Amino acid sequence: MMTSLRRTYCAALLAATALQACLIVSPACAQSAPMAFDLPAQPLATTLRAIARKAGREILFADDQVRGRKSPAVRGSLTIEQAVKRALGASDLVMDEQAGALVVKVRPQAAEDGTAGGTITVIGTRIRGATGPSPVTVLTRRGLEEQGITDLASVSRIIPQNFTGGQNPGVVGGGDQGGYSNVNNSTTLNLRGLGSDATLTLINGHRLPYDAVNQGVDISTIPLAALERIEIITDGASALYGSDAVGGVANLRLRRDYDGLLTSARIGGTTQGGDVQQQYSGLVGKRWTGGGFMAAVEFSKATPIYANQRSYTSNLRPEQMLGTGSRQVSGVLAGHQDIADGIWLELDAQVADRRSRKDSAFSVTSPLTFLGQVSQPVTRSYTITPSLHLRPGGGWEATLQGTQGESSSGVNARRYTSGALLVGESTYDDYLTNLEASAEGPLIRLPGGDARLALGGGYRRFRLDFDVRSTTGGITTVSRNASERRQSVFGYGELSLPLIGPANRLPLVDALRLSAAVRYERYTGIDEVATPKLGLVYAPHPDITLKYSWGRSFKIPTLNQVNQARQAVLLSAALFAPQPVPALPTGSTVLLIGGGNPDLRAERATSSTLSVEIKPHFLDGLRVEASWFDIDYRGRIASPINSVLSALTNPAVASFVQLSPTSSALQTLIATSDTGLANQSGQPYDPAKVVAVIDSSLRNTAHEHIRGVDLTIEYGAQLARDSRLQLAASASYLDSARQVAASLPSQATSGILFTPSKFRARGSASLETSMLQVSTSLNYAGSNLDTRFPVATRIGAFTTLDLSAAFHPAAGKGLLRDIEFRLSVQNLLNEEPDPIRVSDPSYVAFDSTNQSPVGRFVSFSVTKQW
Repeated sequence: MMTSLRRTYCAALLAATALQACLIVSPACAQSAPMAFDLPAQPLATTLRAIARKAGREILFADDQVRGRKSPAVRGSLTIEQAVKRALGASDLVMDEQAGALVVKVRPQAAEDGTAGGTITVIGTRIRGATGPSPVTVLTRRGLEEQGITDLASVSRIIPQNFTGGQNPGVVGGGDQGGYSNVNNSTTLNLRGLGSDATLTLINGHRLPYDAVNQGVDISTIPLAALERIEIITDGASALYGSDAVGGVANLRLRRDYDGLLTSARIGGTTQGGDVQQQYSGLVGKRWTGGGFMAAVEFSKATPIYANQRSYTSNLRPEQMLGTGSRQVSGVLAGHQDIADGIWLELDAQVADRRSRKDSAFSVTSPLTFLGQVSQPVTRSYTITPSLHLRPGGGWEATLQGTQGESSSGVNARRYTSGALLVGESTYDDYLTNLEASAEGPLIRLPGGDARLALGGGYRRFRLDFDVRSTTGGITTVSRNASERRQSVFGYGELSLPLIGPANRLPLVDALRLSAAVRYERYTGIDEVATPKLGLVYAPHPDITLKYSWGRSFKIPTLNQVNQARQAVLLSAALFAPQPVPALPTGSTVLLIGGGNPDLRAERATSSTLSVEIKPHFLDGLRVEASWFDIDYRGRIASPINSVLSALTNPAVASFVQLSPTSSALQTLIATSDTGLANQSGQPYDPAKVVAVIDSSLRNTAHEHIRGVDLTIEYGAQLARDSRLQLAASASYLDSARQVAASLPSQATSGILFTPSKFRARGSASLETSMLQVSTSLNYAGSNLDTRFPVATRIGAFTTLDLSAAFHPAAGKGLLRDIEFRLSVQNLLNEEPDPIRVSDPSYVAFDSTNQSPVGRFVSFSVTKQW
């Protein structure tokens, strides 16, 4: 314990030192040092990319924004800011800084005048050039690479607002784990801990097929090399994007093209054994007048982590896996091509194939092949999205887009019970067809600029084919085999009203913008819903921006939730803890009922967000943003019981526990189970020994209240001609409680075992010179309370320190030209999960939804641009 405290103290001290450095860096250092430029007059995109390469900084811009534009010559000793401004010349484009990157965008007045040739449209609004009323977090590819992040599966653990429970590879099988499990090794985002299916994940602004098992979206299939940036809003956004946008929206922006060839190889592993990873990727592309493309492919492989490779799980069977073994191949294609003046085509496509293995032992004395399970999931997916873009004039832009995709997961599970083998085979195939047309442009002139309108509508169809069967003794039983589909039509509109802008600013009112959005969706034969959203953006001073948003969101029950197989599982009553008083008779059993529910209704939520952003002009490069959020969630679909193994003595869930059930009642429940009776009690079924029935099947809960605050601090400074410092810190405090039924008291759903920690934070510091880049990051997940037993215990916080260093020879020749060598260490101090109490010695005794068993992980990579 003292070792853990000492490590935590050291890590916290390092973070405090980094933050202090952020505050004492001289403002004069914020300006970049001059460097020599000699760039001819050429296409603007070419010039901006050349400036970025030379300065070692990211410059973000929209492809349609610079299409057809020319840059004047950029020559002389200039800072990067001066070089970009000279490249932009007298155009309607300006430069801003966000998340350590330079962003080229339309000058606000130009956007309001409707003279913009195109803008970066960041998620949170459909109005080009406008600032949305919701806080936006931007993670750039380069920023992730500098922190030692090499794949999108690792991104989920560095976002403080994200909960890594749900469908994620880090969730370990074996024991309670709050009902979470890793089914197919997919990585899904779970903002605010409201569920992977309540976080809408997009690519280039369009939907993807659901991950076939949990109905979230798997982000791990996108190679990092193909990514431009990730945009995240932690606010309800159904008025803009439709169903599922309750906890927030994440948009993965891909590179639209590339010029050249980029290759990368990485190998790594843990210092305690296991999780040996190999990763190889390639990116190729070409740009030409009026178009370009890029294609990326990645192969990755990881070995399992076994229980005997960690001291705190050495009591488990050595074949028990704490981390799965996997192999994945994925690819991305993107391109664009002008076909006429003001008309162009775009395309993006993804494909992936992943195979995994997970071994779970159900005993500490018997081998897995006597009492245990071997699962081998296979997941395949593809998506293709072509789009046609048109500028008809008058500042308007229209888009016609279509998406076709499929995600298929098959799981072969070999379950051994007292040596008898039962082979279960489950297949889930999810299909998506989406057609959408949209347009955006100016309406009328207002005092602060042009009122702008975005309109759109479309059609979405999705289908789930599922087959669940089992074979034992040569006899195959089909539990479920069906195909369910849904279709919806939708229409939406968003209005932006700039009442005060640069032309009519007033004292204490530098800018004032109102926005309103509404979306209507009709699901054939199920439900129809209209969701509004109102927003306010107010700047009392050029350095200060206040934002407020209010809106309603919804989520239609997923096809998996409605059609999930009903299960009846017989367990030994000895597994439940604490035990009832008086003690249960020896040999007592409990029947656990779980699965889907065909009578589920749509979930609905009302969200409010208030934020303030400060970017002081006297300290260039500093950005501070604080936000408050409140979500009133009604009818959330969930199991009513957070921890099944404490249900016999937990008064809060007593209404879902039936004591002393009759034989006829038991027979009815078993008869309605799609899989019959799954006897895991270790003894023959005897109705007389069943002391209770626990119903944990899905249902619409009465109410859930989620509130909290987020804080982000970013600072970038040019320390010398060839060195730059980037500091960042982000934190999130979450307080949530759920009322399962109106007659029951609320139960905490944060700060409790197997739920999101109330407080999560991450701080990072990065220093880059002409040849070297070094970064350090501190991750903190707060302590949780274990309330499953009469005496609650505190599970300690989980703090990890990461380091990453890269070397790129400044004057390399041949193979050493444009090459980067990187050494990264995650969890440098080898922080271990805090132990928890378990009712069975074969259960994994830590909370894998918040704490990882990986330990210290060291990797080395080589990246070469050809």
